[in-house]
Amino acid sequence: PPSPECISSRGRTVCGFQCKTSASDLDCAQTPYGTCEVTNGGVYCWDPPRVVIFHPPRTPVSPECKSVRGKVACGFNCRLSNGEVACNNTPYGVCTTHFGKLVCWDPPESVIHEYAEATPRPWCVNASEDIACGFDCKSTRTEARCASTPRGVCKLVDQQFTCFDPPSLLHCVHGGPPEPARARAR
Repeated sequence: PPSPECISSRGRTVCGFQCKTSASDLDCAQTPYGTCEVTNGGVYCWDPPRVVIFHPPRTPVSPECKSVRGKVACGFNCRLSNGEVACNNTPYGVCTTHFGKLVCWDPPESVIHEYAEATPRPWCVNASEDIACGFDCKSTRTEARCASTPRGVCKLVDQQFTCFDPPSLLHCVHGGPPEPARARAR
């Protein structure tokens, strides 16, 4: 694995990975899986949650930072829309736009532990001004609901939603994480 580095500027020293400096800032990611980018005159660093490090997707993907109108967001699947920016915390999430607002949703960590690289893709449904993201989504003209897990169910009977997610009984035992180069897109 790569070794951490240290950089210094204007009497300040920081250490970590992918270290960057700007005219007024410096920072580093805390893991070799993170990212640092210089934008809007600052340095923005972000590290994925541990569940993503231990369960990377089949196709490697790197986190990123995007900015618009002075706003910065970092993560996966970052989107820009109508002066807004948003990202997922995991590569298994989904982002969509509804009534000009960006909505991002990630499956619970228990889902990623259970399915790992085979984590099913969630989706979003909308109804009027309501939006919901997840699995087995249902909607009426004014409401939307989804299960939080792939084995969850949502039923719509007489305009009433009932959603249920069975608990995950999986217990992950991790060895070491994959090499950073195998977990990142190049």
